[in-house]
Amino acid sequence: MQALTLAPSSVRSVCAWTLIAVIVAPASANETAPQPTSGRTASASVGVHDDFDVVIAGGSTAALAAAITACDEGARVALLEPTDWPGGQLTASGVPAVDEAWHKIVDPQSGDVLLNVAQIARDPRNMTPLFRDMLVRTGNPGRGWVSRFCFEPRKFLEREIEPLLKARQERLRVFRETVVKRVEVDDRGETIVALVAIQRTPRSGLAAGGYDVHLSADLKDWYDPEPSPRFAKRLLRFQAKEDSPLSTVFIDATEWGELLVLSGAPYLQGVEPEDGSLKSNDRCGQSTVFAVVQELHAHDVDEPDVAEPVEGLGFGDYRDRDDAWQRIWTYRRIRGTDKAPRPGDLSLQNWGYSRRLREGGNDYPFGYLFKSRAAAAVERSDWHGGVDLGVMAAAERRALAWHEWFKRQAPDDIGAERISLNREVLGTAHGLSKLPYIRDTRRSIGLDNFILRFSDMSGSAQQQIGTKFHDRVALGAYPADVHRLASCEYPPYIDRAHDTLPFHIPLRALTNRQFKNLLVAGKTMAQSFLANSATRLHPIEWSSGAAGGVAAAAMAKSQITSRQLDERVGELQEQVRRYTPIDWQVDP
Repeated sequence: MQALTLAPSSVRSVCAWTLIAVIVAPASANETAPQPTSGRTASASVGVHDDFDVVIAGGSTAALAAAITACDEGARVALLEPTDWPGGQLTASGVPAVDEAWHKIVDPQSGDVLLNVAQIARDPRNMTPLFRDMLVRTGNPGRGWVSRFCFEPRKFLEREIEPLLKARQERLRVFRETVVKRVEVDDRGETIVALVAIQRTPRSGLAAGGYDVHLSADLKDWYDPEPSPRFAKRLLRFQAKEDSPLSTVFIDATEWGELLVLSGAPYLQGVEPEDGSLKSNDRCGQSTVFAVVQELHAHDVDEPDVAEPVEGLGFGDYRDRDDAWQRIWTYRRIRGTDKAPRPGDLSLQNWGYSRRLREGGNDYPFGYLFKSRAAAAVERSDWHGGVDLGVMAAAERRALAWHEWFKRQAPDDIGAERISLNREVLGTAHGLSKLPYIRDTRRSIGLDNFILRFSDMSGSAQQQIGTKFHDRVALGAYPADVHRLASCEYPPYIDRAHDTLPFHIPLRALTNRQFKNLLVAGKTMAQSFLANSATRLHPIEWSSGAAGGVAAAAMAKSQITSRQLDERVGELQEQVRRYTPIDWQVDP
């Protein structure tokens, strides 16, 4: 056996981390050492991987898309998934009502429709084929009215996502329940040379495979390299080859922008004073939410109270409607056979908060989930995600309190006693989604300080589409949608923004100005706060992720930098078109 330290002297680590002596089993790099089933061991084992072309720090819908397309382009791919359910907001984050563009641009005087953005976005020619076909097969079994596609996360995972991963298992390896702990860069601070991660294995006897404890209470254990009473641990080191560091490309498709912080890359967080500014208020972003699923039974069920009451619960903007309860029940319903509530229904609850009325659902607007930039920088020495656990715990309490409150508002012919949490659908023993739904996060600053702006997405209806970048690689269409924090004062331009044209995402939005072999996808893209509010939806994450996967595979194969790739973007665009359209089809 061979002793190994985690900070080789040949590279510069961007954070000082206590060196941990570990034992390397004399097995190949792709083998997994046996995991202990109980008790605490002195240290974790380690697996060293230097045979991947693309390493994706994941957890988002974009991460899954990137992994699939990079693999299909011939790359050997590692996807680091923090839970056991790849797919991001489709699965682990519990938002399986797919958000498509729904808006039209109308003449303010006559009310005439000048451009039907929803119709253009839903044209099959403008949708990512693989994702489109998955959604069409799944349909809308819940008859939810917020989307054409409202479904159960677990079923979508089992029927659609897992077969995709299984078919690619020779070149795509998914490291489930794995979080990023550290990033190492070269002496010049221009190339990522290694990523250290922690993979946990739930010990026998834990309910729901270890998802029996609220995330706010369990997260520190996820990021602790030492084995615990709950989890065995294995340290994983993903490194580029010493003689060809550009042969491995890293993608930050995390929900929390973790590689950006850990590598010391330039990034934005929170709202800017002006759209596209390189300065931002890192304490003022969007709200977060933990989803719950409620089941309507034919008879009364005995469910003990699961939460203490919290203030400010209510129907919000629907409070004056006679049908408010029924409309919210069917809003994101993921199983149902009728327009009206019926026994057997499953209603996924993700209801917003009205700042005007000071009431709402399980959306949590009373604190920002992300730590400040300064606090995150300090945390790099012992990284735990860079999130505020107090805010996370409060969001969990609100979600469960909303369940209790909402079921007690049920019409008399239904009654609260016939409604209970369904824990099976979200895969947890406590009934909350495995991860919170993230609307905004840390965002890259691209090559030459590029930032995708809201102004690149909007304009007069006569334009028909947004800025047609020379290096466009993905499409998007959704209006600006900011779920505000109660404590923030937002700049006036946020109030004025809403409608978008069908827009393009350029390759530069998938880059970082500092690192040659780092790409980003999904919410971590180089984009403004307001632009992110229009790109954070499922179809756009999939499109940007697909483009990012193709780009990463191309970079690794040719051992070129992101800048060099942008200089030959025409070749890349031909490859990307095989997976996602990059030009809008707009009929006259």
